[in-house]
Amino acid sequence: MVDPLLDELLDRCVSYHGHLCMGQPLGVRLALKGMELISTRDPRQMIVLIENDRCIADAIQIVTGTRIGRRSAKLVDLGKMAATFVHTETGLAYRVNVRRVDANATHGEDACRSILRVPDAELLSWRRVCVHLKPEELPGKPKKTVRCTLCGEKVFDGKEVQGAAGPLCRSCAEKPYYREPTMEEE
Repeated sequence: MVDPLLDELLDRCVSYHGHLCMGQPLGVRLALKGMELISTRDPRQMIVLIENDRCIADAIQIVTGTRIGRRSAKLVDLGKMAATFVHTETGLAYRVNVRRVDANATHGEDACRSILRVPDAELLSWRRVCVHLKPEELPGKPKKTVRCTLCGEKVFDGKEVQGAAGPLCRSCAEKPYYREPTMEEE
């Protein structure tokens, strides 16, 4: 029998994410274990570094109450089914990852919901870690804002690169992730 709390959490995650998939119950389980290990469920007392931009990211944010826009959830996209949970007041941090999921049992609602019943030690691994977060990376108002000397856009929280003529955004200092369209693409 599934704990009604787990079932309710999963339903909330599915509602937010848009569909039930294996990442939802895995995210629920990662989040619950992480909060247990750092001894808080208060989103104002934690930062969660989520290691992929797939389905578990939505579930972890829903269960923990952390948000990328509030700087309490951070995407560190390593493509792994893992997250690190940091207690902001004590510094206690644990990395929790999925050990393995039977590839043959990853389809259908029953298979997804069965993840809620797997014992922690069979589903997850966890270990204590140290995470250093600079003051500029913590939740709250921006600690520093500068303007890029090339494009003029604002750069927040120490994310600028020092150029010969002053601060630069990473797009101007390095190659941006986007490019201007060619004539054929317009």
